Amino acid sequence: MSKIKYTVLTFILFFLLPAFLFCQSSRKKSGNGNRIYFAPAIGLYKINKNHAINANQKISAVIGYKREQKIGRDYRTFLLFGAEYFFHGLNFKSYYFNPDTLKIYDKSFAYNYSLFIHEIDIPLQAKYLFKRADNSLFSAYLIAGYHLRYLLPSKLKIKQNGQLVKDDSPDLKFKNALLYNKINSFVSLGIGWQKNSLSNSKGSFFVELNCRYGFSPYYFESDYSASSLYINGTHITLQLGSRF
Repeated sequence: MSKIKYTVLTFILFFLLPAFLFCQSSRKKSGNGNRIYFAPAIGLYKINKNHAINANQKISAVIGYKREQKIGRDYRTFLLFGAEYFFHGLNFKSYYFNPDTLKIYDKSFAYNYSLFIHEIDIPLQAKYLFKRADNSLFSAYLIAGYHLRYLLPSKLKIKQNGQLVKDDSPDLKFKNALLYNKINSFVSLGIGWQKNSLSNSKGSFFVELNCRYGFSPYYFESDYSASSLYINGTHITLQLGSRF
């Protein structure tokens, strides 16, 4: 019964709510618009040093869509919401325990872990332009927001001396759950620069440097891994996108 409840809750949070907001804002109004973007990401990870060491990022990026809604009449303040697919990961050294063996934490860290994380994020952000969007070709801006995040199935490979020991899809969870152990959030703060859509210009785009700070570490539990593999991640993204 609890699984059904969480499934319904997840569907409402990550599908019905964005769809409702989009429908409410879909009417054409001056200053409103849409964004699609791709963002390479840098991951700054911290891991429980008692059970793992040498946390280094793997390839990471964000693909997303946002709706922009003008607030007020000054063409400076906007509300943004949408959906993102965020994939990232890290390599680290830790333990590997064979079945039915005693777990001894001797600081050997002889196994190389490669963890790939997938998640869906729902951003809600406020943007403030330094120059009005209706009479300036280019505008710099500040942006800040709150993002719900939902963990999708992850991918893990463990190797020793170059030989594959384990290929798994561990059940990744947040240490501090928000309604459900796969849901939590992060906050973001960024600066950007955009080309505005004026009547005498064509092609609108933006560049945005953004920092994301997560509220909860994530982890997984298994018979073969060390306990308390808590991972904290802060990410810096460079968004490159189109506005229409």
